[in-house]
Amino acid sequence: MKTIQEWQKNFATAAKNKFPNKWDQKDRLFSILRQLADVGRGIQWEMGSYKMTEEEEKHYKSVNHRIAALIADILILCEERKTDLEKELDEVLKWYQS
Repeated sequence: MKTIQEWQKNFATAAKNKFPNKWDQKDRLFSILRQLADVGRGIQWEMGSYKMTEEEEKHYKSVNHRIAALIADILILCEERKTDLEKELDEVLKWYQS
């Protein structure tokens, strides 16, 4: 099983290869916000409170896939920022548990 750092590096490398034009943190943040909006629309669609065209349904068909794409974008941002995500997640978990 991969560590979080391995996932960060793998996604960051793949993003650089797929999109050779360097994004800055602002671009990555906008991508995260778009992905989050996609997740929101997909969940609303699943709940029946959002109607989609046939074309939109193809894009939002798998909300779980949209969530995974959102996490990938976040991991890429973490790698670009040199974030020790395992350490940060441990701190956040401690906060939830307190």
